Amino acid sequence: MDNKLQTKLEYPLKEALLRLSISPVKADREAIARLERETGKDIQRIIQDLDSIDITIQAIEEKLQFSSHKMRLLFWGLSFGSLVGIVALFVLPWEKLAVAIALGFLFGISVAFRRS
Repeated sequence: MDNKLQTKLEYPLKEALLRLSISPVKADREAIARLERETGKDIQRIIQDLDSIDITIQAIEEKLQFSSHKMRLLFWGLSFGSLVGIVALFVLPWEKLAVAIALGFLFGISVAFRRS
């Protein structure tokens, strides 16, 4: 299942509200008046709220993409750190094992950073 948020869903609604607000048809003006009464806001404020909702959704999407990038860096760092740690376990003395794991972690993050 794709958890990506959909942006620009409000644009057809905003365009429809704008068309209805300037429409000479009495039923359209009554619909806008009902919307304004229900929300307690004028039509321009409703459209501005829809704009701010769209900006918020875009910011959330960017944050999700950024955290995905961080997780990938962490995964590569942990993978290389554990791989270097296993190899160092057999090759290096016990005292230098922590240093080897730390260097492997940093190496893994730098490799992932270069790949992205």
